[in-house]
Amino acid sequence: MHKTLRQSTGCWSRARLCRAGLIALTLACLPAAALAQSLLVNPAVNPGRFGAMTCQQLWYVEQEVLAAGRVCLASERARRAFRRAERCISDDEAILPQDTRDYLDHLRSVAKDKGCDGPNLR
Repeated sequence: MHKTLRQSTGCWSRARLCRAGLIALTLACLPAAALAQSLLVNPAVNPGRFGAMTCQQLWYVEQEVLAAGRVCLASERARRAFRRAERCISDDEAILPQDTRDYLDHLRSVAKDKGCDGPNLR
C-alpha cells in the first residue's frame, strides 16, 4: 500500500510538472502575438508627431500598422517592405480594432492635409 501511495504521488507530481511545462511553453509563444497586438493598441508613433513627419514616413507607419494587423498590403512596395510580417488574413481593414482604424483615419487625414498623394494613401 505504501508503494501504491508513492507511485500515485509521483504520477500526480508529473502531471503538475507537465501542466507547468505547458504553461511555460504557452508563455514563451505569447511575446510575438503580444508584440503584434501591442502595436495595434499602442502604435510605435504618437499621433501628435504625424504633423512633423514626411509623406514617406507616414506611408511607412500606415503600412506597418496594416501589416501588424495582418491586413493584406495593397502595393508591391509595401509587401517588399514588410515581407517578414505574419501572413495576412484579409484585405478588409474591418478586421482591425476600432481604435486602430481611428488611428489610421487620423494618419491618413494628416497625410492628405500635407498633400501626400498616390499609393501612399490606401
